Amino acid sequence: MFRTERAFEAIKLENFFGMITKTYGPQMLRYKGVLSVKGADRKIIFQGVHGLIGNDFGPRWAEGETRKSKMVFIGVNLPEAIFFDGLEKCLT
Repeated sequence: MFRTERAFEAIKLENFFGMITKTYGPQMLRYKGVLSVKGADRKIIFQGVHGLIGNDFGPRWAEGETRKSKMVFIGVNLPEAIFFDGLEKCLT
């Protein structure tokens, strides 16, 4: 599981997800999460299976709520370091 209180840069995250789903899609059985994205006043909900990924706007961040992201990837022989390092590089 990946967790952070820093916001993601949308374009960096989109490019990263494109790369990992293209490279590791067959090994990625299920993945999902709630994201804090820079400039978004709503939570971003994403989920996917193999190379298919989707996202949608969730509820607005509540006043005083800590903006944080958390996501989980379930798969076979996924390189944890590549995923974690890549996600870190997408943060603001």
